[in-house]
Amino acid sequence: MQKRIAEVLLHLNQEFYDAFAEAFSDSRTESEPGMDRVLAQVGSGESVLDLGCGQGRLANLLPPACRYVGIDYSTEMLKIAKARAEDSDCSRVRFLAADLVNDPWSERLDDTFDWVFLRAVLHHIPGHHYRQDLVRRAAVVVKPGGHLVLANWQFLKIERLRRRILPWRVIGLDASDVEDNDYLLDWRRQGRGFRYVHLVNDAETRTLASAAGLTINQTFLADGHTNDLTLYAVLVKPDTA
Repeated sequence: MQKRIAEVLLHLNQEFYDAFAEAFSDSRTESEPGMDRVLAQVGSGESVLDLGCGQGRLANLLPPACRYVGIDYSTEMLKIAKARAEDSDCSRVRFLAADLVNDPWSERLDDTFDWVFLRAVLHHIPGHHYRQDLVRRAAVVVKPGGHLVLANWQFLKIERLRRRILPWRVIGLDASDVEDNDYLLDWRRQGRGFRYVHLVNDAETRTLASAAGLTINQTFLADGHTNDLTLYAVLVKPDTA
């Protein structure tokens, strides 16, 4: 994907989350069954990095004494996250504003982490090259023996969501500008908005993990009425010690 097109799509999503921060946050439950399954593996006192943290739900779901850092590019979502984090049991909570694709966010981190989450994030990153780069950068800040968690929306499985797919001409693009499995979805709560979404399937998940030097510990489908709305992958960084 051309960098110009990727920037258009990144900006589209940033504008969406800034404009609909409250409505989006209110539309989401505190957690999902699949995320609860992953979080059951996180130990008290472990360190967690939440890339694309949105409204910061993860900070309030962790065991006591965890150290948490959340990064997002939406200033409006971060305002909500900071307000909600007051109820967190984490011993230390920190939020950073950064664009995961274009900013050197890893240089602002003090340490590596036991757990790094890309929860509902990769499917908003346009271009396979940029998704691959983000997973590689995320892997760098995982401790040896630590975990990187990918959770991606399998929206084509849901008829209601398939009906929200729009032609690219709505935002002045053509299908030739984007890649396979790229979609434009509309939003209909408290106004109308548009989001770029990519279907990160099992095959791409495995490709991303392999290129980043990570081992797949487990993959599973969960969430939604049919228990298959999200594809989860728990990746492990080899312990070189």
